[in-house]
Amino acid sequence: MRKIVALVASAVLLASGLTGCSSAAQNLDDALFTGLKNQCAPLVTGSTADQISVTEKKSGKPTVKFPTPLRATVTQSKIVKEGTGPVFTGNQLINFEYQGYNARTGKLFQSSAWNGTDNASEVLAKPTANGGADFCHALTGAREGSIVAVAMSPKDSHGSQPIAQIGVRKNDSLVFVFKIKKIFLPRANGKAQAAQNGFPQIVTDASGVPGVVLQDWSKPAFTKFASETLIQGFGPVLKKNDWVTVHYSGFVWSSSKTKFDSSWDKNTPAQFQLKDGQLIPGFIKALVGQKVGSQVVAVLPPDEAYGQQESGSIPANSTLIFVIDILGVGK
Repeated sequence: MRKIVALVASAVLLASGLTGCSSAAQNLDDALFTGLKNQCAPLVTGSTADQISVTEKKSGKPTVKFPTPLRATVTQSKIVKEGTGPVFTGNQLINFEYQGYNARTGKLFQSSAWNGTDNASEVLAKPTANGGADFCHALTGAREGSIVAVAMSPKDSHGSQPIAQIGVRKNDSLVFVFKIKKIFLPRANGKAQAAQNGFPQIVTDASGVPGVVLQDWSKPAFTKFASETLIQGFGPVLKKNDWVTVHYSGFVWSSSKTKFDSSWDKNTPAQFQLKDGQLIPGFIKALVGQKVGSQVVAVLPPDEAYGQQESGSIPANSTLIFVIDILGVGK
């Protein structure tokens, strides 16, 4: 899967199907995503976005028309086709097709193929001080399966800075068309469960990133695989060989208290196939049988992890602790 277009202050970088659900599927999605609050300002509509016409085709890219030059003083979005899946609330990984146009000239400067071969995949969050296009605001409130046309202001799209590579001037507005194919949870979401005695305690910071608290880090309290579910999700049950999207952090249970890896620290969920030989056995065991939306804590003794081999900052014969949020199943 390709990552979307990343529009930053001075350049556009090319970094790199679930379009309709039954009502039963929608009810399941609504339960799975219930209670999530918007992380970005909801999209707004208006007369500028209304001037964008999008005509779908049975296959391939849609036909997009708008008068030129089209000027957007503020970013406006138009729901061309309403989806029936979960609502995008921001700071979530989503998969989508897209097209990008210079609103002054009408020229197409970037596009996916719109045939499922090169879907874009990216966490769309509120832009940081370092810049970036505000796609989060442009899409917050749109449902999975929707086609959305967006007229983006120069400030929101490219920081009012010229992008010479694609002929964008500092005051040019941009037009994007998105087809939202899949939305993943931003975090575990479900019913809290009581923690088990003897398990590592999980604490989260203000942004929801978990950490581990142990009374005694010097010696693992478990010699066999063990797991607990701290949040019980409402989504489908994971099966062997499924593709899953998760946030996770891994720790070495030793006096070093080493956190050896974390998708939260990278600000991007990880995607794996639960297939023997592609992941350590205990990671697969921790997830198979769990529901999407759950938060799982698993303790992996050496024979369920890397055994007698070192792996990066993980010493040989290490017992590992994983904290895992299950965000979705399927690619």
